[in-house]
Amino acid sequence: MDISQINSKLPYTQSPKTTIEPIETQNDFGKDIKQTKDAPIANKDISHIWGELSKQYDITNATFNELSTISTTLYEAGAISLKEHAGLTFDFERATESLKQEIPGISSNFTMYATEANESGKRNWIEEFQKRANRSYNHGSIIGHESNLNLASILQKLQR
Repeated sequence: MDISQINSKLPYTQSPKTTIEPIETQNDFGKDIKQTKDAPIANKDISHIWGELSKQYDITNATFNELSTISTTLYEAGAISLKEHAGLTFDFERATESLKQEIPGISSNFTMYATEANESGKRNWIEEFQKRANRSYNHGSIIGHESNLNLASILQKLQR
């Protein structure tokens, strides 16, 4: 193969004078997406969701599954963000078990939770997130501290 014979201009290059005009439907499509994204939160009255959930669940005496249900309901209603939903539903029990399996020498009593659950697996989730916030602060994690305080304040809205 003789390199000197290769054409330097590729057949699919575009001349510099060509401009691409915006298509009107692209602008409409972007508007439709924004309206669809914003509409559920803007048009819904979600103030009642807090009262309904606090009647159904006691956030100071709930299981992790109950907390997850509460968080999912709040997220789907648009009352909390995806980040807040993720923070509330991160399963410390599964994370603890994974660490125990992966790291040799961890005590069988080790837990990532900051509070104790009762014999039914229920705990005070407001207290849990407040203690997590304190633990984060003590370890120098200001972001963790603020995040956990925010989650505790969300749960305080559900307190009976």
